[in-house]
Amino acid sequence: MIEIDGSYGEGGGAILRQALGMSMYATKPVHIRRIRSGRRKAGLAAQHLKAVEAAGAVSGARVRGANLGSTELVFDPGPVRPGTFELDVGTAGATTLVLQAVLLPCLFLPGEFIFELRGGTDVPWSPPADYLANVTLRTLQPFGIGRLDVMRRGYYPKGGGVLRARFVGGSGFGFALNFPAPGEIKAIRGVSHATSQLQERGVAERQVDAAEHLLERLGCRVEIVAEYSEAANLGSGITLWTESDDGPSIGGSALGAKGKPADEVGREAARALLNELNAGAAVDRHLADQLIPFLAVSGGSLVTSGITAHTRSTIYVAEKILSAEFEVEGLSITARR
Repeated sequence: MIEIDGSYGEGGGAILRQALGMSMYATKPVHIRRIRSGRRKAGLAAQHLKAVEAAGAVSGARVRGANLGSTELVFDPGPVRPGTFELDVGTAGATTLVLQAVLLPCLFLPGEFIFELRGGTDVPWSPPADYLANVTLRTLQPFGIGRLDVMRRGYYPKGGGVLRARFVGGSGFGFALNFPAPGEIKAIRGVSHATSQLQERGVAERQVDAAEHLLERLGCRVEIVAEYSEAANLGSGITLWTESDDGPSIGGSALGAKGKPADEVGREAARALLNELNAGAAVDRHLADQLIPFLAVSGGSLVTSGITAHTRSTIYVAEKILSAEFEVEGLSITARR
């Protein structure tokens, strides 16, 4: 039984999700204490329970402590079992964060895994669905096939979105992750989305125009699609990413909010992307922490734009469960098996 301190570093839900995924991959039981002790309301919330439920369904795990508000969990996985899984996160809980808990085993271990998740697809404090599809999964292509489709957008506070994911794993063994320098940008792509009720006000197009105005200084092709759809409540957002032949995509995003002009949403996403590009790193800071489990398994190194608390927490978990040795020097992260 591997002991994990859930209060380490940022002390949030990321430690729980990453521990579940690595535990499943390694088929090692974990005991996680002080779950989310760094948050205002400690313990498991509904969203975290769904991550435990997803991991348990995929691995047939024996679980103790999976209750609302629980600050302690024992997760003892069996062999990972391919199949189709349906989960309702409820309200606006982030579907992308639930997928984060199963990403490592589903992309690395043989078999086909299909998930249909209901909840939030574009909500605060989580990677937007378009980021996960076009930055995270695109970068992880050498490890296995990953496809993500947004069937219905889910915004805060009601959620109600539908995300479908398909993973076919088992092809990435022997591949080392090495991202020492940024790739040459061929184009900037993106999706600007809003609920149908905001179409008359041209919210999605205004987000596009504002982002394009700032990005034109890069001197490359910029293609951002504007789309509208029905949702449980009003909402909007925009996700941008780079396209490169010789390096991972780098992303930037922003969400609309009551009283926040659509133009500012577009500028916020563009500034986030420009800040990452100006740092001259190969991997943006949000992708870096998502790559740590894969780096632990494959070995290799990457240079990121910033070492976040999430990244340090995930390194801690990877060293405990996967026995990898990490070295962080400046903005460079190296993993040795």
